[in-house]
Formats: sequence, structure tokens, C-alpha cells
Amino acid sequence: MSDNKNVRRLISIVEEFRKLDAEMQAQTILLFLLVVARPGISMKELAQSTELSSASISRNIAALGETHRGGQPGHNLLRAYEDPLDRRTKRVELTAKGRAVCSTLISALTGAVE
Repeated sequence: MSDNKNVRRLISIVEEFRKLDAEMQAQTILLFLLVVARPGISMKELAQSTELSSASISRNIAALGETHRGGQPGHNLLRAYEDPLDRRTKRVELTAKGRAVCSTLISALTGAVE
């Protein structure tokens, strides 16, 4: 596969995120992709994986969740929930919309969307 084709696919992935939010930050995209890779990952594990502060993790997960800071609507891609075995731990998973976005990204990556 040519480098040009790979770059076009990467651009299409970035464009999918820009459709959601033209100003979405790279760290927000990274957190979404980490949840895709590890459904049910804890907020603490996200912080350890990214070296972001817990406040930054919470803020970004809220932006990707149902309600962002200040009551603003979020993107509804992720859902944070209390771990049933340890109520002190919050875990994160994809919503139905998050799974749909993930499918679109995979299609763009594999070339199904050109």
C-alpha cells in the first residue's frame, strides 16, 4: 500500500473527529481510542497510560460523555460508571454512538470509506 493512500486514510480519520468537534484536542481523541482498545478501562488507568492529570482525564471524559462541564452537551461517545466491585473506581466504556463512530473510523482505516 502506498504512503499516499495511508496518509489519505489517516486524514479521513482526523476528518471524522472534526465532524464531531472541529476543535477536538489530540488528548481527547487519544482517550477515546484508549477506551476503544480497552473497554471498561478505569479513569486511573487512563491517567497512568497518558500521564495526564486526573482533572484532565475527568474533563475530557466528560466532553466525550453525555454532559460536558457547565451542563453543556457532550459528544455522548463514552459512559463513565462506578465499578460494581469497587465503588471508588470509575470505569469507562463506549456508548452506542461511540461504537458507531468506532466502526466509521475502522472503515476509514481499512479503506472501506475512500
